[in-house]
Amino acid sequence: MRISLNKRESTATAQNAKVGKQLILAGWIQEIRVMGKLAFAKLRDRDGDIQIVFFPDKFKNFKDLSKITRESVVSIKGTVQKSKLKSGGNEIVAAELEMLSLAHTPLPIEFLGKGIETDLSKRLDARFLDLRNPRIAAIFKIKERAIIAIREFLGNEGFIEVISSKFSGAGAEGGATMFEFNYFGKKAYLNQSQQIYKQTLMACGFEKVYEIGPSFRAEKSHTQRHVTEFTQLDLEMSFIDSEEDLFKLEERMLKYVLDYVRKNCKSELERLEKTLPTIKLPLPRVSYEEAIKLLQKSGVKIKLGEDIGTSDEKKVGALVETKYGSRAYFLTQFPWSLEVAKFYWMRNGKYGRGGDFEFMGQELTTAAQREHRYDMLVKQIRDKGYSPKNFRSYLDTFKFGMPPHGGFGWGIDRLVQQMLQIDNIREVVLFPRDPERLTP
Repeated sequence: MRISLNKRESTATAQNAKVGKQLILAGWIQEIRVMGKLAFAKLRDRDGDIQIVFFPDKFKNFKDLSKITRESVVSIKGTVQKSKLKSGGNEIVAAELEMLSLAHTPLPIEFLGKGIETDLSKRLDARFLDLRNPRIAAIFKIKERAIIAIREFLGNEGFIEVISSKFSGAGAEGGATMFEFNYFGKKAYLNQSQQIYKQTLMACGFEKVYEIGPSFRAEKSHTQRHVTEFTQLDLEMSFIDSEEDLFKLEERMLKYVLDYVRKNCKSELERLEKTLPTIKLPLPRVSYEEAIKLLQKSGVKIKLGEDIGTSDEKKVGALVETKYGSRAYFLTQFPWSLEVAKFYWMRNGKYGRGGDFEFMGQELTTAAQREHRYDMLVKQIRDKGYSPKNFRSYLDTFKFGMPPHGGFGWGIDRLVQQMLQIDNIREVVLFPRDPERLTP
């Protein structure tokens, strides 16, 4: 290569460099215009873009500029000067240009406008181009910062980050939504969550653990909030008094994440034209019965003992915001008879010891104190219509001393979707998987 990439600077550095400084840049040619004896190009990299100016007397290959196609990758050596654009800043007067990769034409999608010019399905087909849009890329920079915030918060709380297997011989909630595969002649599954492993670590005495990694659900769902592979924060902690210990941890963590992203992603939020909500602690605790009454009072035909569906969930969120002035709350005291109260929840009379964490009209997670007593757990498995023999490996963990514990699983993708109020969760997953999509 004629131009050494070892000395490459970013466009952000170039925009703040002194006039007259010589720089080497590299990136994508977003656009190029040749106008007689003058040519302009916009060079884009991860940090932004900058205008490149070409003069025939300073750039010897001027006649070849018209052969450069949009989205070609080039390296450029040039000198900084003040830009005459209305936006101000710097520009680069090119002395040398090296073609690193010539882009084919035409491009399969248009992807750089402020709005979205192409429907989502086609954009996902050409995700390699779609993700070049700085607005789309900003989503993933925010997602990364949210994960950093979670790790920072939990580290300060004394949690240990772990990495568990994604293969399992059984599921925590049965096999209806599990991906089955052949594991050397044995029936195996991709994990729905890391719950079995993190509960095992409670028996090991780790006390506070979390994992951020992929989980899988074989649901033939085509909603805007479901994908078959998603990133999840799974957390478990020992020696708790009740589910309230989990609620307090969750609300503090959400506030920490929102504050962290707000502070560290100002340019990304500005690019997306998004403002993050602020929350005030403690968040409201709304019982299932109160939620049903709020819905009934608003005209929704629903009875006690019925599950609150997705559309009604959003209505409850709006009603709670009106009543309590909060965009996040906990939905608690679910009757044990409801499906949401799983066999592994501890019971408190007719209620399960858990609750949904609702954020901006959607469930972010369900947290629950687990039943840690072996005999009671076996009974609850039967009460929920399952066979204990199908959970033998899981149950063995509880035979030899298990502390009181509980946990939850946050969907990281859904968290970001809700923070930024993005309609479709596929927008916040790099390469989303659903019942129809297995590539790219």
